[in-house]
Amino acid sequence: MRLTQYSNYALRTLMFANLHSDRLCQCQEVADAFQISKAHLVKCVHQLGQWGFLQSVRGRGGGFRLARPAEEISVGAVIRKTEDTLELVECFNSTTNRCPLISQCKLNQTLMRAMKNFMDEMDKVTIADITANQKDLLALLQP
Repeated sequence: MRLTQYSNYALRTLMFANLHSDRLCQCQEVADAFQISKAHLVKCVHQLGQWGFLQSVRGRGGGFRLARPAEEISVGAVIRKTEDTLELVECFNSTTNRCPLISQCKLNQTLMRAMKNFMDEMDKVTIADITANQKDLLALLQP
């Protein structure tokens, strides 16, 4: 399983917002902290706002913050939104599958169980959980 760069950016952005929950955050500071593209981050922040993970404040001095408590945002929920598909292999999609082994394949069943277990674990973890070591994380993000 490999998550897309978009999922990675989304999770980092939510982490950053939680680490700085006392104020509004700007895309440029997140881009600088993680050394990632601001252009990609702007799109990500916009979409996270549409999905209800972030709240955006427009105007001078604006920015973004978490739209709800970090304890209520599961990593699994973010991954489901940011990944186009969670189909590890062609046979996960019954419409496009062309594999002749599908009716007897044990690999398909094993991969499906693995994906379910992965997402079950991600559903148990929140943004608060992955930023619990706030002091250590903030030290690493300082210029």
